[in-house]
Amino acid sequence: MLSSGLAHAGNRIFLEPIIVKDGDIDNQLTLMPAYGGMPGSSSAFTTPIMLEKRLTHHFSVRADTHYIALWTPGKGYSGLQYAGLQGKLLLYENDPHEIFTTFIMRGITPVGGSAVGQGNPFTLYSYLVFNKGLGDLSSRFLRPFALQTDIAGIVPFGNGPMPLSDFTGTYDYGNSFRFDGALEYSLMYLHDIEGVKMPDFFAHLTPAIESRTLVNLSNNGYYGLTEGYLSYEMNYQADWYQVSVAYQSPYGADSSFMGQRYVLYTTFFYGWLLKKMGIHATAF
Repeated sequence: MLSSGLAHAGNRIFLEPIIVKDGDIDNQLTLMPAYGGMPGSSSAFTTPIMLEKRLTHHFSVRADTHYIALWTPGKGYSGLQYAGLQGKLLLYENDPHEIFTTFIMRGITPVGGSAVGQGNPFTLYSYLVFNKGLGDLSSRFLRPFALQTDIAGIVPFGNGPMPLSDFTGTYDYGNSFRFDGALEYSLMYLHDIEGVKMPDFFAHLTPAIESRTLVNLSNNGYYGLTEGYLSYEMNYQADWYQVSVAYQSPYGADSSFMGQRYVLYTTFFYGWLLKKMGIHATAF
């Protein structure tokens, strides 16, 4: 599977994360339906739709949108929340130490006729993504661990109640700083690289814990307030797709959602799938 569409450095096949920005340069289609409680006795169903195209080994572009259906007492909204466009550049890759670092620039703007998110301004995101496998540790049972992180600066342009975002908060966040992190344990690495035998199904599983923390940096009465959540995940990684399920719980002064949220994550590496079908559209 090291020759498949899955992100890797050396012998390390990384997780396609749910929260942390995906640092891999790839051809992929991603859907992520989620349902959970919202502030004010409300609930929401959301599903981002993301299509990424690799242009060179080091650069890709992605277009995405986000459908949301919000149910509040006596009222409901639904529609597309935003349209996004991003560029992703591979900065550094080190196979022996299972490292790669990526820079991402992303802009999102409101679209559609829904009341959800339409008062928000155009917002620019810049990410630095760092992935590190721990295959250079001494213990064969510790080497399957890997870390994936990103740090992001978020800047809204124009007037609006809050930056247009892939979260739904309740306070007025302006310029913001975000840190995402993932700790994962690859049973595939344990099986394929370390030689620990197990049934084939389990050898495709990668349990993980991810977190998101966003801090308001604007002097607007909410300076320093945080919002975030934890995500407890089980991921099945195959050569041309990944399917994940997650249970998420919030923390912080301004929770994105209330109670809990349930997520189904599916991403398909269509470039690799086309190759398996004998179709080679481009060199990448």
